[in-house]
Amino acid sequence: MKHLLILSSFLLTISSAVASNFISDKNNTNPLSDSTEPDNGNRVLHVEDIYVYKVAEQMIFDFDIHNYLPENFNPLKGKNNLNWGKICLIEKPEETVLDFNTSAYLPKEFNALKGKNAIDWSQIDIVEIDEEIYFNFNVNDYLPENFNPNK
Repeated sequence: MKHLLILSSFLLTISSAVASNFISDKNNTNPLSDSTEPDNGNRVLHVEDIYVYKVAEQMIFDFDIHNYLPENFNPLKGKNNLNWGKICLIEKPEETVLDFNTSAYLPKEFNALKGKNAIDWSQIDIVEIDEEIYFNFNVNDYLPENFNPNK
């Protein structure tokens, strides 16, 4: 734990020092600009003006995490012990709030229910088309010997 606190305070100190180097007061000129005039905040920043520095530093932690965990610690213990039958799920109804008048986008005299019951299903003939199915292989090659589907 002591090592972790020392490491975190070290990283905080470094990040504060780096951040303070990038903060410039109003008297300093912008190092990215081509002019020698001070930057008064009106300059547009372009992607080409941004420099990204990648620090490739490997961090090595020289302590054992098991020293800080309880004995026989298992992070997966009890993972599948959840009984969903005892959990009461409450579904919160969603309210849709439209902040505009939808009638402005619909035709005049629009009725969404017009023609709802206009279909007379007794006059509609439903025709089932019986098509023969052709296989490009012999299905008997894939069935057991003496196979009887009606058995």
